[in-house]
Amino acid sequence: MINRGKVPGLIAILVFFCFPGSLRGQAVVEKLSCICIDPGHGGVPGAVNGKVMEKDVVLDISLKLGAMIQRAYPNMKIVYTRTKDAPVDLKERGAIANRAKAQLFISIHANSHETAPPQGTEVFVLGLDWTEASLEVAMRENSAIYYEADYSVKYSGFTPDDMESYILYNHLQNTFLSNSTEFAGHVHDEIVKALGTTARGIKQGLLIVLKEAAMPAVLIETAFISNVNDLKKLASPAGRDKFARAIFRAFVTYKEEWERNSVLIQNAPEEEEQGKSLVYAIQVVSAKGRITNFKRFNLQDKVEELRLEDRYCYYVRACSSYNEAVRNQQDVRKKVKDCFVIALLDGKPIPVSKARQIENEQKK
Repeated sequence: MINRGKVPGLIAILVFFCFPGSLRGQAVVEKLSCICIDPGHGGVPGAVNGKVMEKDVVLDISLKLGAMIQRAYPNMKIVYTRTKDAPVDLKERGAIANRAKAQLFISIHANSHETAPPQGTEVFVLGLDWTEASLEVAMRENSAIYYEADYSVKYSGFTPDDMESYILYNHLQNTFLSNSTEFAGHVHDEIVKALGTTARGIKQGLLIVLKEAAMPAVLIETAFISNVNDLKKLASPAGRDKFARAIFRAFVTYKEEWERNSVLIQNAPEEEEQGKSLVYAIQVVSAKGRITNFKRFNLQDKVEELRLEDRYCYYVRACSSYNEAVRNQQDVRKKVKDCFVIALLDGKPIPVSKARQIENEQKK
């Protein structure tokens, strides 16, 4: 079993400071109401052993999982990247989840090895702490882009079997690593317990299908289709049902924890805002999707949310003085190295240079 720390209490409390003229908000519990299930491959077999093909096995597990979740949570919106044997580009899989505003992305696969007969379950999250073994899996899963037209243009020259392509990815940061790892741990433990598979652990990998998803995301390598013992579990309808049920139990646990630890801001109507308000703050992160868990930042400050047209920005230590903001940045940088000063006028971002002009005029 994976040994993970206990989930802390109310981790992500996002409330707006009540300084004069600022946006005011009401904290409300956010529900996990939309997920995306991604059956790997499709159109092409994926891993194969005899007549058993990965594309068929993972589609069956995915549909079973979705049905279980739907029965338990009738109001849950479940989006699939495919529901039949059809090809879906790796980049499009994440895009499907993003368009649906999914709050969790679950990609289901079967593992394989050409020369050795390893067995067991491992779950991947997007990250840079990769090993030779996880790189091998990433290269195999990412090689699906070779079946896509114009893949070299679509993926900006990325080549799945070229080590240099992965080195170039080292600048990536996964905002959702903490939530992804939490769910991955539950999935791994439940599958190992239910099917007796070998525990291969939670791993980080540079996987395109996870990189495109703007939400917590995992790639589940259920078992090795190339291993005789694992193959029996994957080839059996009863075995696939056990895989689906194990992932379902992990989802139930994660959903309960996620909702217990997640609070978001419900902004007050604009007419309740009063006067012109100039505010400086320290931005710690921004993302395409909403973030509800700031555990990885180890911040002691309350985090505020700013929703822009195409992304969410999160900041701390709102104040009215630029000099104070600079001092705050130096302190926050001890935890978040790439944080920076931002300025807001009536809750809307403006250039810091413009904010300083306004601040100087107000002092006159």
